[in-house]
Amino acid sequence: MNEQFIQPSPWIIGYTIVFILISMGIGFYASKYAKTAEQFFGGTKMFGGVTIGLASMAAVMSAFGFIGGPGLVYKFGMSSIWMTIACGPGMAYGYWILAKRMRGMADVTDVATLPDIARVRFNSQAVRAVLAIGLFLAAISYLSSQVIGGGILMNQMLGVSNEWGIVIMFGTTVAYMIFSGMSGSILTDAFQGFIMLIAVIAVLVGFFMMTGGDLTPIMNSPQFGPSFVDGFGSMPLQAALVFGLIFFVGAMGQPTMLAKMYSLKTPQDIKKAGVIGGLSYGVTSIVWILCGYGALYIVATGASPALAKADNAAFLFVSKLGGVTQALVMAGLLAAIVSTSSFFISLSSSAITRDLIGAFGHEIPHDKQIRIGQILQVIVPLIAIGMGLWGGRMVAILGALGWGFFASVTIPTFAIGMLWKRCSTEGILTGLVFAVISNPAYLILENLKIFKFPFAGYLFCIAGAVVLTVVVSLFTKTSAGENMPKALKPIFKL
Repeated sequence: MNEQFIQPSPWIIGYTIVFILISMGIGFYASKYAKTAEQFFGGTKMFGGVTIGLASMAAVMSAFGFIGGPGLVYKFGMSSIWMTIACGPGMAYGYWILAKRMRGMADVTDVATLPDIARVRFNSQAVRAVLAIGLFLAAISYLSSQVIGGGILMNQMLGVSNEWGIVIMFGTTVAYMIFSGMSGSILTDAFQGFIMLIAVIAVLVGFFMMTGGDLTPIMNSPQFGPSFVDGFGSMPLQAALVFGLIFFVGAMGQPTMLAKMYSLKTPQDIKKAGVIGGLSYGVTSIVWILCGYGALYIVATGASPALAKADNAAFLFVSKLGGVTQALVMAGLLAAIVSTSSFFISLSSSAITRDLIGAFGHEIPHDKQIRIGQILQVIVPLIAIGMGLWGGRMVAILGALGWGFFASVTIPTFAIGMLWKRCSTEGILTGLVFAVISNPAYLILENLKIFKFPFAGYLFCIAGAVVLTVVVSLFTKTSAGENMPKALKPIFKL
């Protein structure tokens, strides 16, 4: 049973219902933008910089930032804050250095998915297939790991069981995704990003009304102490610095952002999307920080016993807020989960419908791609729900995949492949195969207590994929340099 931190109130229930209805309305409205396969699976060349910037922030921040982030602050103090501090600049930098060429791909060929771009860039169906497999596995892991979190959140907001909470959250999301696909995901993500910004205001007001900005009780607490408010937290200095580096680079490899680069209506929208995405992510990081410190303050002052699960830190903080403020913050938490879930439902369905099947020589006619994609957008969430509820050890393994897995397949393919002309088909294929095999392998070995790296295993996967891609590319030349497809050469002058 869940620990009930929050008693559902008319404010929370009413605001939740309004949030769901507006999200569904926007999703259904977006169906008019999803008439072709490119529009349905990619929202290609359809949206302005403000919409894409907010949508990028909402999808990247996700439940990891709004629920997991405060839990990390509760557990380690300032240490984890270096993750979220690095992400905003990483997003903006990613748009500024990558988006020109990613958006340019939409002008020279019909692209709707990230594997589409990889196929054209490297002139290889094998690259398309391996990337599709990697993205599908990582997307399913993200969805599976959010099933329980979504159920618990809806339980706290509406007082329903976890199972009914999952049905409500995923059911309403799938309802509009079937009609609008990625176009609906982008528009609703932008709205949900706005809701998350409203939640920031509520968190700021609630935190300073609760604490007055005084963190002395945390510093004086024998359970926490001065290290929790130190600039680097309770973890070693090198850990905080690594967090900053990895998440700055990792933000540039997030498919939730990369896939939106070719959804920009014009190249002139690129800088606007980068600025808005980076700044809004930085602003929403306040929820990560202050919810965590609010929970620390509550426990340090004796207003609540210590938490058995750090991930409940956000719920503990929200439980002490007033009715309207509480409803605004809870809606922000819900927006964080729904925005990410809608993207990965679309990503995983397109990886099978358009990319994996097509890579094996069976290109589905575009008019049928949408129909099959709609079916998969129902099947994929059911798989994720099943694994989340009954997957046992498997979901523990899958839940640990995600950020590192995505970075290990997307950074070589796009950050290196789109910025370095000498990146070859053989190089990227070697890096991708290594990433797809090594990510699940190290987690299985760790989970079975056979072998454990002395550092985060995903660092090995990312570094290995990057090094192999570069080294092999130096000795091969397919689709590299002057052997690059002629239509792409102008893009590499941008």
